[in-house]
Amino acid sequence: MIALIKNEWMKAWHGRKVWVFMLVMASFILLGLAGAFFIQANTEEALTSAEFAELGTGVLTTFVNLYAVILITGALAGEYATGTIKQLLIRPVSRSKVLFAKWMGNMLFGVVLFALVAAGTFTVGWAFFSTEQPIVETLSALGEMTLYMLPTLIFYMSLATLIAVLTKSTALTILITFLPYFFASVLQMLIMQYEWAKWVVFTHVDVYSNYHLEGIMEPPFENVWLSLGFISLHVAAFLIVAHIVFKKRDVL
Repeated sequence: MIALIKNEWMKAWHGRKVWVFMLVMASFILLGLAGAFFIQANTEEALTSAEFAELGTGVLTTFVNLYAVILITGALAGEYATGTIKQLLIRPVSRSKVLFAKWMGNMLFGVVLFALVAAGTFTVGWAFFSTEQPIVETLSALGEMTLYMLPTLIFYMSLATLIAVLTKSTALTILITFLPYFFASVLQMLIMQYEWAKWVVFTHVDVYSNYHLEGIMEPPFENVWLSLGFISLHVAAFLIVAHIVFKKRDVL
């Protein structure tokens, strides 16, 4: 299993150009730094290191989510299209392990990208802006923020896994997964006045806006743990269905 996950990391790093994505994220952080300096010079409003780190992480993790979906899509639908998945399935390894390794390997890569983005914005913010609170408090707040955002990553990567296995199409997987990602918040605002809205999973996925940012979204459940449990049930269902289909589907 470890060897399979390592194999996914190698393919993600070289075949899907993760290092290029990391360079793009670094460029965005530097552009954000330049933008912050420009705003400060014209408005005389000082930005703190904590504010820069939280704002930068909040914006850039959106790109991490989208890229993580592309990673898992390439690992499944992309390899179906190129035929490279045959090289895995002819090995004396169960399909269950292959699918789990692809999901887990790319999921861990997504989490690492999350952490690197947060670390990058924190480091730049700490180096160039005033620090009004202890570094430990800033790191704690940034870590808590990142933890609230991780369920969104896990949900959409699991949804993309299911769709990729069902369709074997890169374009369809990205399209179907990105639609709720971009429009779930709109749906939540439209149906939030109805009692049944809380049973629509897409109203729970943005845990950060629902439970960490007060007043941004009305939480569907009383506390975050209920929402996390509800999301986990759907993630489990996605992976179980994907597992069943993946085991029975012809590779060709």
